[in-house]
Amino acid sequence: MYAAAALLAANVIVPLIWGDVYPFTSAPMFRDAPRQFANYRVYSIKGKLLDPADWLVQRVYDGNPVGYGVGVKPPPVLEQEFGVIADEATVREHIQRQLAEPRHAREAFVDVVQEVIGPIDGQHVGVVRTNRWRVGR
Repeated sequence: MYAAAALLAANVIVPLIWGDVYPFTSAPMFRDAPRQFANYRVYSIKGKLLDPADWLVQRVYDGNPVGYGVGVKPPPVLEQEFGVIADEATVREHIQRQLAEPRHAREAFVDVVQEVIGPIDGQHVGVVRTNRWRVGR
């Protein structure tokens, strides 16, 4: 009984005093309740699927609020907040920044596919919209 009480007390006290110290955290896991999110795919001129991490369109969401976690700073990916769908202008700007990088010098343009995932009805979740853009330098 005393061990359980000590553990409960530590769950409150440790994050307040020392911050996030495993296994104690002040971050409410999965506090976000997004109604939708987006998946991204990038294709080369020849239609080859390219590595999402190379284009910084991968998801790095770990269930914690932005800024919480294990001390690793996530890369500047397109999806900065889980559940916020980037509009066409934001996607184009992000991909054009990637195209300007020397590692992508061989690509004159890429095709970007954005799949928006959300509620289809009261019982199902799936792709509710697909957007495709050709983005050049």
